[in-house]
Amino acid sequence: MTVPLFELPDPEQTDAELPVPRPRVIGRAESRREHAAPGSETAHEVTFVHTADWQLGMTRHYLGPEAAHAYTAARHEAIERIGALAAEVDAEFVVVAGDVFEDQRVSSRIIRRTLDALATFGVPVYLLPGNHDPYDAAGVYRSRTFVQACPDNVTVLSGDGVHQVRDGVELVAAPWAHKHPGADLVGRQVARLSSGDGIRILVGHGGVDEMTPGNGTSLIGLGSLETAVESGIVDYVALGDRHSVTSVGSTGRIWYPGAHEVTNFDHIEESPGHALAVTLRRSGAAREIEVAPHRVGQWSFRTISTDLGGLADIEALRARLDDIDDKSRTVLQLGLVGSISVADSAVLDDLLDECADRFAAVTRWGRADDLVVLADDADLGELAVGGYVRDAAEELFARSRSDDPDSAGSARDALALLRRLAGNAR
Repeated sequence: MTVPLFELPDPEQTDAELPVPRPRVIGRAESRREHAAPGSETAHEVTFVHTADWQLGMTRHYLGPEAAHAYTAARHEAIERIGALAAEVDAEFVVVAGDVFEDQRVSSRIIRRTLDALATFGVPVYLLPGNHDPYDAAGVYRSRTFVQACPDNVTVLSGDGVHQVRDGVELVAAPWAHKHPGADLVGRQVARLSSGDGIRILVGHGGVDEMTPGNGTSLIGLGSLETAVESGIVDYVALGDRHSVTSVGSTGRIWYPGAHEVTNFDHIEESPGHALAVTLRRSGAAREIEVAPHRVGQWSFRTISTDLGGLADIEALRARLDDIDDKSRTVLQLGLVGSISVADSAVLDDLLDECADRFAAVTRWGRADDLVVLADDADLGELAVGGYVRDAAEELFARSRSDDPDSAGSARDALALLRRLAGNAR
């Protein structure tokens, strides 16, 4: 395996734990180094894939066992699609800008399967430790499993500073050594750089001060980044931490690629599930850039808010949900407001039960969910039951109008259930 960049032996590690150096695999793009026409300045060009925030080992509490298994598999398959993308665009390397793993507790199975997938890429892969997987003594990257299983083409950017990928192309790494750095790690690297004539890619992780609430000491200062980009000290800033594809600032050279597979609902993550294919060209002061997002994720987490006032609104919601494609890989979060009758509530419950079977998961959006069920005389009149059941229904109906909201709510829920059972019995 390859020794992580800039890493010095840890005095607390035993000899058995120390990585064994092996030759680095540079990949198939050796011919694309630099060229110069007679009488002109040296020109440099590089194409690479920028991705981040895989957070492998992540789970979602609202997914049942079957859906959780499928979601985990999809997150692994998205890594394989990133490798395919690298081949498609003829990338020289892939850089993962932080949070490859969810935390240091990920299983050895996840570590080994991830490294097996990266071994098939055919080009170098650079992993930057982020806030979820910092390069500390208890971290994933120093674990025996990772050290033993790491393939030759994978390099951990474990120490900060400049690394020469090849002639004319440099990575500048700003890794997290622990979870609370207390400083702008990216800005610290910018301050150390001087101008050069090659292509320089700054790799960092964290929130940018102009986009992130608060004034945390580890926020990345956008001003210094834009100055470095505009002055030509840096040609591209590959960031991680934000889970939506985002171009930062006005230069068009500072990007978050977003998570490779969706991790949150679409009112929070606007455009997850992508990786960026980046091409940089530089000849003296002349510079060009191409950034193209490519879809690598397959799942979607949809938030739907709607006002329900009766059966017509419920049927409109049904039609809206029917129109959603790829239901088995879609998680629904419903925010339902308004008021409906007990009879309509029974219809809605049937719809939600149906959706639970068709979609990966269905959950209610607590902060935006305020649907009131009101019992009226028609609900009791249409309930086709008799005897003791009828007596119970009349008692529930009376309780549904109680001043005690908990008692009234429980009674309405019971009436709705009775309505459904009575309907199924006919």
